[in-house]
Amino acid sequence: MSTMDETWTRGIVVGVDGSPESYHAFDWARAAAARHHVPLTVSHAEAVPIGPITPVPAYEIESLQSATQRILSRVNDRIEPADRGAVHVDAVPSVGAPAPALVHASRDVDLVVVGRRGADVTRHLLGSVSSTVVAHAHGPAAVVPIKARPGDPERVVVGIGFDDDPTAPLELAFAEAHAAGCPVVLLHAVQRSTRVACEAGAGRVAGVEAALKGLAYRWKELAPDVECREEVRTGDPVDILLEHVTPSDLLVLGGHRHPRFVGRLLGSVPDVLLGDAPCVVAVAHTARPHAATD
Repeated sequence: MSTMDETWTRGIVVGVDGSPESYHAFDWARAAAARHHVPLTVSHAEAVPIGPITPVPAYEIESLQSATQRILSRVNDRIEPADRGAVHVDAVPSVGAPAPALVHASRDVDLVVVGRRGADVTRHLLGSVSSTVVAHAHGPAAVVPIKARPGDPERVVVGIGFDDDPTAPLELAFAEAHAAGCPVVLLHAVQRSTRVACEAGAGRVAGVEAALKGLAYRWKELAPDVECREEVRTGDPVDILLEHVTPSDLLVLGGHRHPRFVGRLLGSVPDVLLGDAPCVVAVAHTARPHAATD
């Protein structure tokens, strides 16, 4: 990305299943589509029942289309009359589990959005739609909790780690901040054991602060209209980020995409924050140069 004058062009897809959480995710996704001037696609997947004798899908295409039209009608009803027409909203029906449908759709959009069902779901329920979509999406994915404010974010907070290339989450963070006209906060948490070692002469905290300032300087050049500040705090990364964000923020994290639908170990920083954060959490995967594609 050379400048922030470039904008998203492929659109946003949001999963809607008729639940209050999914309609709330739609509200946030529509606001995101409006600020980026891109279309919004509503993905509605219907599970296919299997016949008791022969393995033939027991569904009718007319029924699927009717259910999708009901979903689209309800999401349109959520749009204020004055705002209708600002974003092109379409619906795409699919047959099967919702997570694979959203992962497939993520190949062709700028962002895939899904709601979150209650606290601690993502952390404790292996295979939930939100955790599966985030783990396997081909691009950035956002999880919207019911407590999150659905409008433009007041801040974009980026959890910065230095074990991986932070380019992908920073691209997402600055694109969102540029579109929303809000500041970016680069936040790094130094473990207490590391702080003790640094005070004994290791000097890592000063290096972290310098690295954050270097990132901020580089991205300010790319997005001179975006206010950016850096913060280094001591403590557990999850605790620090949870203390820092509010329902009006957007929290952006890095991560690694899992190329196949297999089990994964839960408990990483992104996993816990996806389940506990009061704000929208977006994960932008760091590319693995030698990873096989699915």
